[in-house]
Amino acid sequence: MEERFGSTVVMDVGARYGMHPSWRGYKGKMSYLMFEPDTVEAERLRSKLDKTVFEIFETALDSSEGERTFHLLKHRGLSSFLKPDLTSECFRRLKPGQAEIEREIKIRTRTIDAVMAERNINVDFLKVDTEGTEHDVIEGAAAQLEDCILGVRSSCNFQPCFIGQKLFSETHDFLLSKDFVLLNLDYRGYGYPRLGLFRKPDPIEPEDFRYGVLVAADGVWIRRPEWCARRFGSDADTHDLAMLKLALFCMLNNAPDVGIDMLREHVLESGLHRMSERVRGTRLFSGLQLDIANFLGRWRTVPDEQWDRVRGIFAAIYGEPLEGGSEFYPQVQEMEARLREAGQ
Repeated sequence: MEERFGSTVVMDVGARYGMHPSWRGYKGKMSYLMFEPDTVEAERLRSKLDKTVFEIFETALDSSEGERTFHLLKHRGLSSFLKPDLTSECFRRLKPGQAEIEREIKIRTRTIDAVMAERNINVDFLKVDTEGTEHDVIEGAAAQLEDCILGVRSSCNFQPCFIGQKLFSETHDFLLSKDFVLLNLDYRGYGYPRLGLFRKPDPIEPEDFRYGVLVAADGVWIRRPEWCARRFGSDADTHDLAMLKLALFCMLNNAPDVGIDMLREHVLESGLHRMSERVRGTRLFSGLQLDIANFLGRWRTVPDEQWDRVRGIFAAIYGEPLEGGSEFYPQVQEMEARLREAGQ
């Protein structure tokens, strides 16, 4: 629909506590769909969040539609369709006493594909954190993954915390089969600490070792630009938007170099060497331009060959060089003004 042009649709499955931190600071138009089957938490979110941006679904998602037993744990944020493995690295060492099952209830399950088909919604980005059933939720989005999803951020385990939990390797293989590529793991190299030895004895010395056993991390997967060209290439506006969204997702997930490079390649390969006027008028375009200017502008402090290269990268994408010296902040302020006006 015209009124949604340029809007980014984010689906957050397991939305307890609100918007995922990776989306904070996003400057474009957004529809943020939150799935939280805990009625109390869903009502709390509704009372706190902007209804023009956030929609809360009290729906449990799975790989198929039906009914499953849901285990309510002492720590409600750990509740799951799966039973906790109390002998696991997770619950034995990090969260002892928090995973006891207090109650079991029957819950109807649905799939992402079914719910989105009913609402006629195409999802741009999917975030999943459902305490052990992330792979099942992702499998239930097979049609959306084939058609429109550009990026996935999911909690994934390398060792199970729940009985019967599917691990990273299965999810990774599944997403590879859907033409995604692993962007990164949001992991600093530390597992669950042992014996308090993870604290640096000398705060001046850098911490150059890892500790603990790797149990879990967030995995981030993205589309290949070639997939976007095949899927959206016949419509220049839609293709430009997809690449903007993909670049933005990389920026928000600790891969600004990948996002900027994909955007540069897309503009250079378009033949027009610029995005359409319709796309340039969106808040998404203006917000991402501002983010990229602030990121690349860090190189202005040393005006050498690298700074010249950075200015060329910005000019290739936006048709104007990035200013340095005393002109940098006025240029950024002009971008901020365009952002305020964009999409109104």
